[in-house]
Amino acid sequence: MAISTRRQQTGSDAGKPAAAPRGVQAAPFRFRLPRRRAVKSSEQVFFFSQLSLMLEIGTSLTGGLQALADQSRNPFFKEILLAMLKDLQEGRQLSDAMMRYPHVFNRVYVSLAKAGEAGGFLKNSLDSIVVMIGRRQALITQLRATLTYPIILCVMAVAVVIFVLVGILPKFMVLFAGKERLLPPTTRILMALSTSLRGYWWAYLTGGAALIFLGTAFFRSSPGQALKDRFLVSTPLIAPTFNKILTCQLLRTLGNLMESQVPLIEALDITRTTFTNRHFAAFVDQIREHVHEGGTLSRIFARNPYVMETVKQMVATGEEVGKLPKVMLRLAEFYDTEIQSDLRIISSLVEPAALIIIGAVVGLLVSSVILPIFRIAGTAQ
Repeated sequence: MAISTRRQQTGSDAGKPAAAPRGVQAAPFRFRLPRRRAVKSSEQVFFFSQLSLMLEIGTSLTGGLQALADQSRNPFFKEILLAMLKDLQEGRQLSDAMMRYPHVFNRVYVSLAKAGEAGGFLKNSLDSIVVMIGRRQALITQLRATLTYPIILCVMAVAVVIFVLVGILPKFMVLFAGKERLLPPTTRILMALSTSLRGYWWAYLTGGAALIFLGTAFFRSSPGQALKDRFLVSTPLIAPTFNKILTCQLLRTLGNLMESQVPLIEALDITRTTFTNRHFAAFVDQIREHVHEGGTLSRIFARNPYVMETVKQMVATGEEVGKLPKVMLRLAEFYDTEIQSDLRIISSLVEPAALIIIGAVVGLLVSSVILPIFRIAGTAQ
């Protein structure tokens, strides 16, 4: 984090540009693009993996941070690494330095690093962080790949409909004039829609923009978030996959923290912060309350309707044999494979369905324009 050394302006000078010193010309104004103020997940993976490697080969933390700061091409991240390096040189621990930048290093990463420092296995903790970030990015990439193609097809379908209504159908409306009784209902509806769209296009644009704005505002509100969260965990075709994703997130985060000797109550508090879905966040709260009262994890897991039966059984087994963190991490790995398989199946089903829908729309448009021509021609003969 860079520290500004410019004198603050006060009083009547506040808000005025600083004057150039005598004999020195003021630098001309130059337009500069704003620097990127974010750290990508790939940069986080590189940071943690390379720092782990440097620790393995005997490099000191300060030496590793200096080397990584020199290699960073992101000015914002470079500033953070140099500030962390200064913290380490002043005697602070790595986890304390990371804690100062929660927008880059979340509580899970900080807690794992802190546990690794306390237990003498910092390298293993860094490797666990790399695995967590990598798994999350793989899931995001898979979700994007699953949704991108259908979204493109839907956009193309809308574009084709607008083009036909605005550019093609008006040329045939001259031919259809006075013969409305011979036209099928779909053609008459499309003609009315074409006239409305060409005459009140501004109203459609305004309405569409307002709908997008209001929809975005609604889904950012508490009722909208509640509706979305309920939809993801309860809808028949979507809920099984999303419940696996959220359960896998719970198992991996809690399993890594417990394996790193983080106290269970603290681990649950940290895990709670990783969930935006209120149903799983409430589930973690229930686990914490139950454990605080002396209960077992398996009992509260068995009551949750969103957790898979296999998870409930394996959590109970892990508690019995005293290897619950290892069981959780193995379950997370297993369900990673299950999630990838589910997303591939969804993608294989969505793509043909989108093509069928687009084909039906195009077929309806073509039939509504071409068939009336044959009907009018047949009547004329």
